[in-house]
Amino acid sequence: MHERSLVQNLLKQVSQIVVEQGGGRVSEICVQAGDLSGVEPLLFAAAFEEMVPDVFSVECQLKLDMVPVTAVCTHCQHEFEVLDFQFRCPECQSGSIDVIQGDELQLISITMESIDSNEGVSA
Repeated sequence: MHERSLVQNLLKQVSQIVVEQGGGRVSEICVQAGDLSGVEPLLFAAAFEEMVPDVFSVECQLKLDMVPVTAVCTHCQHEFEVLDFQFRCPECQSGSIDVIQGDELQLISITMESIDSNEGVSA
């Protein structure tokens, strides 16, 4: 299950950011995953739940937003959502398209409380 290695890398990245920000308690990690990223949401969430207590508080929550695949036709410039893996422009039927969204896995935000106060800090 490659989701474990993805979560491991995510937690490592978040840990580095927390150190750079001067420390704090992480309460939420928000991630976007495209439908073409290969991320299985249930497996990713399960790996996160299993691995997060080793790095952060068990209260740390994962917010995983799945992003649909969006493409633009290189022939007519029509932008559209790719449905059922039909990589063909619905306007001109061209198969010459560029995927512009939906193949990424990226950290969007971290919510943490600073060590010095109870105020929430978003990084």
